[in-house]
Amino acid sequence: MQDNWGTAPLPGPSEGYPGVSIAGGSSLVMFNQSRKKDKAWKLIEFFSRQDIQIRFNEISGNLPPRLSVWEISGIKDDIHIRAFYEQMPYVVPLPKVPEWEQIALKVQQYAEIVSMGRMTVPQALAALDREVDRILDKRRWILSRADQKE
Repeated sequence: MQDNWGTAPLPGPSEGYPGVSIAGGSSLVMFNQSRKKDKAWKLIEFFSRQDIQIRFNEISGNLPPRLSVWEISGIKDDIHIRAFYEQMPYVVPLPKVPEWEQIALKVQQYAEIVSMGRMTVPQALAALDREVDRILDKRRWILSRADQKE
């Protein structure tokens, strides 16, 4: 089935221009309170090396975060994943709200509903908007209470 699928950059506001995407994958972090910052930093440096990112991709299939690794290794020319390379300059961070996972699940649910023809795109977007609004209602309430205390 390898030749029966493909990928494409997300559509954008105009032709030939990808839309924005959210960052995925994993992050390497060092906690502020870490008692082993020197070792943590060495591990981060190790996984940030080009040769290690190339090898990690070979072993796991995980896509490297550095554009230079895509170019050196030649994976940017793989027709099945080229779209991810083209999308990378248009990546934005995930929203910094604790409810993000719930919202992401709702997006997936409505995308599936549309793909099965059970709703139109406008119907799904309106329903998604209502559900996200409901999910964020508690956050807005908490923030309004915090503002009142100040």
